[in-house]
Amino acid sequence: MFKGEKKNYKILGICTAEVQNEIERKVVFSISKEAVKRGYKVFMFNAFTNMYVENAYQKGESSVYKLVNAELLDILVVMPEAIKNESVVEEIISDALSVNLPVVVFDKDYDGCKSVHFNYADNFEKLVRHVVEDHKCRVVNMIGGMRNNPFSDSRIDTYKKVLSENGIEIDERRIGYGDFWDRPTREAIKIFFESGLEVPEAIVCANDSMAIATQQELKKRGYRVPEDIIVTGFDGVELEQYVTPRLTTAAPDYEGMGKAILDVADGIINNVPVADRTEVMYNMRVSQSCGCVPTNYEDVCDRIIDMYNLMDESDGHEVHMFSYVSKVIDCNTPEEIAETMSRYADTYSWCCLNTDCFTDIREPYRYKKCFTAKMNNIMKCENGDFSVGKTFNTKELVPDIESEFEKYNCFMFSPVHYQSDVFGYIIVTFDTENIIFNNTRRFLNNTNQIIENFRNKFILEQAKSLLESMYIRDYMTGIYNRRGFYENAQELIDICNENGHNIVIFSVDMDGMKLINDTYGHNEGDKAIIGVAHALRAISENGEICARFGGDEFIIIGEETDKDYAQRFVNALNEEIEYFNDSDLDRPYKVVVSCGYVSAKCSDNDDVYEKIRIADERMYIQKREHKAEAK
Repeated sequence: MFKGEKKNYKILGICTAEVQNEIERKVVFSISKEAVKRGYKVFMFNAFTNMYVENAYQKGESSVYKLVNAELLDILVVMPEAIKNESVVEEIISDALSVNLPVVVFDKDYDGCKSVHFNYADNFEKLVRHVVEDHKCRVVNMIGGMRNNPFSDSRIDTYKKVLSENGIEIDERRIGYGDFWDRPTREAIKIFFESGLEVPEAIVCANDSMAIATQQELKKRGYRVPEDIIVTGFDGVELEQYVTPRLTTAAPDYEGMGKAILDVADGIINNVPVADRTEVMYNMRVSQSCGCVPTNYEDVCDRIIDMYNLMDESDGHEVHMFSYVSKVIDCNTPEEIAETMSRYADTYSWCCLNTDCFTDIREPYRYKKCFTAKMNNIMKCENGDFSVGKTFNTKELVPDIESEFEKYNCFMFSPVHYQSDVFGYIIVTFDTENIIFNNTRRFLNNTNQIIENFRNKFILEQAKSLLESMYIRDYMTGIYNRRGFYENAQELIDICNENGHNIVIFSVDMDGMKLINDTYGHNEGDKAIIGVAHALRAISENGEICARFGGDEFIIIGEETDKDYAQRFVNALNEEIEYFNDSDLDRPYKVVVSCGYVSAKCSDNDDVYEKIRIADERMYIQKREHKAEAK
């Protein structure tokens, strides 16, 4: 539960994929509608492609599931059949259960989770019985899905059961496999008609897509549906409404599914016993393709116009995206890209990128190994207005989360990445009325390419600049070396003198560096040094000059703008070091630094050298104090 300053919010998470597809979209909408009715906020973690093929792109897509934060969520719903990768699903569930986040699984069973399923078998049986017992068909063919697929096998078993109970001999040659889509179905029909067997009186199909392909293939061969051959489908897909004759099929009770999942979620949260497995029925829909309802050709024209309007809208958005890409080509800074992005994004959206996205130095610590501990909210689009947000902690997921909860109920998170290289994520608010997920997918795919291209361009420019300034930079951390420090210190001294301010010199040194190197190796020691350097760079927002003088020794010079400046800087450094330590709980050591500082007037680098000596002495005093405390 998110505990805000004004009120608390229950949050339901959904892990899915390809929400632009009809079934996934309808399930998500049914869950989200019911969740909002019951006072939940909804966080949907969606990849616009499934995880079936394991490759670099899939790894980038799956990063979105790493955003699941048990500190925020009250319950997590997982949709394995959408994600289509057992290892990815198991990792999502394992990560959730390991931190006591309850999980409800849609359409599949997993240990330690409650599950909610559609009851496919009973309604498919009703369809087959309708063909065999009501229409008295004795020669009935079957188009199944994929071989050895549980959904397909279950429906074929049901087909065989009904035929056997009605005294009809089962002929395996009358069972074809359409793999749940168009082309294999057409091939299966071809095999039927080339087999020399008697023409079937009916063909029952394991889903609507195959039934539609079957109808079209029969028409090509001169057969009328339903006059010559009855055809039935299953699933009740939207495309079916544009087919003539309309299919006799069975449609899922999506509204019932949403209620069932929320009943389970409420029960778990309120410690009320709930069944390990809950089933939701399909609704059989008798229509034109079996002859029970007469075909109405007057409706065909209206349905064609509806289909045309959908295609026209899709084409319009494609043109919109071409314009987006062409405009971004002229952008020279991340800020220009963000402003252009806002004009083409969904109405209410954010683009949150890793803080090292536009640099050639990767931050060593990652939020769940994919995202930096903080995110840059480079773009917020709301009601056509564009603004640049602030940096925020990644684990909060949404910038200014409490204020956004006052306005929106449902948020979708999708990754921004190129292959396995993760840059950040896009957030889009949604409800069942204001979003077309296919449009969001196009926008995100283009944004992925845009960010990658600009990042490469930016890094090449940085590389050129780096070659020019290499001799003043520390090769490992990217901050100044000793030479760079002294070359730039004089300019800051002059600014301080003009403003009538002291300079402050900080000496920072790691505690126990030798122990880290000796125990865990120099590679870990280098990671720790880089972590401290990144921490110093992160807090140096007021013109400070940071340098690595050697080993684990760092020197910083800044302008004392007020009496609390030095202590504020030290406090900020300690907080950043804590972020580094918390970012990887598996790291076998903690980084600790000692810091000493001196405030004084300076005229030149000779003065600076003397002040560094004093800051060093004070740093070693703190180091001895740390060692004594450790004992």
